[in-house]
Amino acid sequence: MAPKCPRCETPISTAPDAHGFLTCPGCGTRLRSVQSAPAVTQTDIHNVITEIHDLRRMQAEILQMQSLILAQLKSPARSTAEAVESSELRAPSLDNEDLSDEAPKVPRVRRRRKSALVVDDDPETMKAAVAALEQAQVPLRTATNGNDALAALAEEKPDVLVVDLAIGEPMPGKDLINMVKSTMEWVDIPIVFYTRHPIESREEARSVHGGDEFVLKGPGSAEALVNRVIKVFQQHHS
Repeated sequence: MAPKCPRCETPISTAPDAHGFLTCPGCGTRLRSVQSAPAVTQTDIHNVITEIHDLRRMQAEILQMQSLILAQLKSPARSTAEAVESSELRAPSLDNEDLSDEAPKVPRVRRRRKSALVVDDDPETMKAAVAALEQAQVPLRTATNGNDALAALAEEKPDVLVVDLAIGEPMPGKDLINMVKSTMEWVDIPIVFYTRHPIESREEARSVHGGDEFVLKGPGSAEALVNRVIKVFQQHHS
């Protein structure tokens, strides 16, 4: 049975043209033929479902690989010095201590000093930053590339991460930041950019680059970095 034109209801007996359109002999209206649309088969549906399953499997493998990399980067055991440094309790001093039964013996809490991890592949600016932070008695570790930074993060979580956005391969600065922000154990680490990369404002550092603060390298920037790191320590005192 020939289809009818929806406008004038004239039967259309002609075949679709090369573009899949029918022309009504009564009013001349061009209509797209339903036969021109490819039919969706069970095979097509099966292929789509298979692709979705493959994508989910690949995503699971990527997450598993990331977990394995972090596990391999983590140090198998902490050194004795680290264990002593992070000990929460210290025996109370016996000087002028009331040894009576009535005097309660309350252990004093020893707070761990906040530390920084500095990641920079520029020897000169790294040297200046380390000297300024050490003079301010800030415990710190250093790394010159993204891979070494990940290993240092896995070994011990710092209280602030100082990163030059311009570090290059094997893991550029932006990739390092993305890795930190996508890892549950590190996502809360405050990040201070110490870089020559042009950053106009703190809002740009946060919304565009994923950091919290920034210091542009230049004259006096090492001292400015110390002030910014201490400010972050104070803001994240818990």
